[in-house]
Amino acid sequence: MFIPKGIYETAPYYWIVLGISLIGVGTYLGTEGNHLFLFAGIGGGTIACIWGLVVFKQRISQQSRQTCSTYDEYLDQTCELNVRTKDLGSAVPHPPQD
Repeated sequence: MFIPKGIYETAPYYWIVLGISLIGVGTYLGTEGNHLFLFAGIGGGTIACIWGLVVFKQRISQQSRQTCSTYDEYLDQTCELNVRTKDLGSAVPHPPQD
C-alpha cells in the first residue's frame, strides 16, 4: 500500500492531535453527566498520544543511525552494521561432508 511521503511523515502528529482531541471531548462530555465518556476519552486520548510519541521516537532514532565503516565502530555501538544476508550464504565456508 502506497502512502504519500507527506502523510507518512506527519502521521505521528495526527495521532497526538487525535489524542488531545479525545481527551478534550471526553473531559467535556464526562463532566456533563456520563462518566463513561470521561474515562473512555481520557484513556483513548492517552493511548493515542503515547502511540504518536512512540512512532515519532522510532523514526528519529532510525534516521539518526549511520552505517559502520569498521567493525571496531560496531563493537563500540556507535553505528549500525550493514550486513546483507544473501551475501553471507556464499561467504560462509561449509565443512566437508564425509
